[in-house]
Amino acid sequence: MRAAGAVAAIVACALALGAAGAAANPPDPAANIPIGPFPGACEQSPRGPVCEHSAIHALDAARAKLGLRPYLLPADFVTLAPARQWLILANLDRLAYHLRAIPGLAVALDRVARQGALAHADPDPGPLLSSLPDQSTIGFASNWAGGQPNALIAYYGWMYDDGYGGQNLDCSTPHAAGCWGHRHDILAFPSGGVIAMGAAAIAGSDSYALTIVNTAREPWPFGYTWAQAERAGAGSVRQ
Repeated sequence: MRAAGAVAAIVACALALGAAGAAANPPDPAANIPIGPFPGACEQSPRGPVCEHSAIHALDAARAKLGLRPYLLPADFVTLAPARQWLILANLDRLAYHLRAIPGLAVALDRVARQGALAHADPDPGPLLSSLPDQSTIGFASNWAGGQPNALIAYYGWMYDDGYGGQNLDCSTPHAAGCWGHRHDILAFPSGGVIAMGAAAIAGSDSYALTIVNTAREPWPFGYTWAQAERAGAGSVRQ
């Protein structure tokens, strides 16, 4: 899927296929929820606290319009690497719709995501997945975005501004198959197999990429886990 500054792909492949399309169960927004203007600080310091907190406020406001509680983030959230921020946001969104959490960021998949971000294209973990032995389930969903000030604003576009009339070029009509495809990717693989994420943001080029894979068994070590995020306060009631 191709968008003005964003790309998404959902692929389910191999022996007993993992169906990314099953993520269509959570409801899509009835219409895009534009993020609105960015504060001036996003030009001077896109990863600074003012811009990041502004993005969090926008994310919470979009959630409120969908009848969901604010994101319950750890206290150090704005200082985390973008990949870790995405894992936390994605899991809080998945859990809000009663989907299983992604256990963690796999180092091997982070490398795949980085390759996609450097190429300004969807990450393609297909060759890596095809090389795994004895996997009866293989599937992946990938997103790319470019041009946004920071990873939080890129994530906002995927989740809340991906329908008809927005930047998603695969949503050229109200009922096009690509509408809300980036959102579907993040909410993909609700059951079956084992899921993992890889993510990367390229500093200075405003290029962002993530991939979520589904396999029969966990094939890679995690560099950062959802359990670590929970221990830091992700999902806990804000003080």
